[in-house]
Parts: sequence; C-alpha cells; structure tokens
Amino acid sequence: MNNPNLQTENAPNKRFVLPAEISLLLGLVLLTFSIGFIRASNFGVAVLTSVPFVISQKYTFFSAGTWSTIIMLLLLLVLIICTKKKLTAALMSLILSFAFGGLLDLAEMALAGLPTGLPLRILYYIIGFFMIPLCITLFEKSGYPMLPFDSFVRDMSNYYGWKFSVAKTIFDVGFVGFSVLFSIFALGGLRDVGIGTVISAVFTGYFIKLFSDLLDKVMVVEPWFPKVRAFFSDTPREKESSQA
Repeated sequence: MNNPNLQTENAPNKRFVLPAEISLLLGLVLLTFSIGFIRASNFGVAVLTSVPFVISQKYTFFSAGTWSTIIMLLLLLVLIICTKKKLTAALMSLILSFAFGGLLDLAEMALAGLPTGLPLRILYYIIGFFMIPLCITLFEKSGYPMLPFDSFVRDMSNYYGWKFSVAKTIFDVGFVGFSVLFSIFALGGLRDVGIGTVISAVFTGYFIKLFSDLLDKVMVVEPWFPKVRAFFSDTPREKESSQA
C-alpha cells in the first residue's frame, strides 16, 4: 500500500528556472545602480568602487567608471598570472569590465538628481546594501565569468581552496583600508568613504552566502546556451556550487 506522505516527501521541489544569461545581465545592470544608490546616500561609497572613487577624486582626468575598469584590468592580469586563468574566460571578464565602467557612469548621471533628505538617504543605503550582495550572487550563479572585482576572489578561492564568503570579506576590508589611507594622505581627509562603506565591507560576504542559500531554495539557474557558457567559463559547475 502506497504511503501518500512518503510520496509527498519524495516529490521534487518545484523551483523557478532562471536563464543564466538573464542572471548575468541582471547582476551587471542592477549592481551599477545599487552602487549609485549607495553613493547617493552619502554614507560612503560601495566597497566594490571605494578605490576607484577615491582615486577619481585625485586624478580627475578619468571618471570613476573608467578607473573601475582600469583597476579590474589589473586584477584580471594578476588572476591570469597566479591562477593560469583561461584566456576565453579572461576575455569575457574584460568585456564585462568595460560594460560595468560605462554603466556605472550612466547610473551616476541617472541618480544625480535624487532628493537628499535624511530618511531618503537611509532608504538609498538600505537598497544598495542589500542589492549589491544579491547582484554578486546572481553573477556567481550564472556560471559565466564574473567582474574581476569578484572573479578575483572566486578564482583565487577555487585555486587555493579558500572559502569564498570569507575571502570576499577579507578582500573587501582590504579595499576599504586602501581607500581610507589614500583618501587621508592624498586628499587630506576622508572622501567617498564612510561608515556605510565599512559596514558593507564587513557584511557583504555574509549576505552573499545568505542570498545564495535562499535562491537555491526557490530557483535554479540554467543556461540558454550551455556551449557558450562552457566556452567562456574556466570553473567547473560543481566546484562553483561548493563555493557559493
């Protein structure tokens, strides 16, 4: 006699299927606007862009978006040297770096006219604070190469056996530390770095893990073009999942 309770327990959970390409695109576009909201809050820029933003205050011949691209290219070069990163994956990261820099400048212009009352500034920060780790999670789950800001952490973690969320937190704290020192000694005081930046540096890694676990319960990410993803990716899917 069949046990209906047993059949219910063994039935597979139905999860929403999100195309990997959409996951990648959402991660890229929403990330730039999330960073824009963080900066509009005036509590300190997002961790990802703390270094390029403070550098752009000193060397104004490039925008913050362009400095972001330059720094990501340097991180990508380090990855190629240290982890023997596959050149096709490096090419995809290179393309994403230029797209990110342009979208970041676009988001800055689009959000420049936002009202700046304290309650709204708090709201801007909350939006950016939670959206940034969510966007990074969407990037990671797409299986495509990530922005060098984050592929640096993921690829180094995979190559050397580090835990992704811990390595991400260490990387973010290091970025903020450099930004603070550069701002003090090169700009004569804190610029674009504040309490919000520090909070994000400490907690972003935690929320990446949290969002990853939550999304795994409600959706699965599958590529529209698996051969294309395999061509650009240099990290096995099962290994990526273990680092989420």
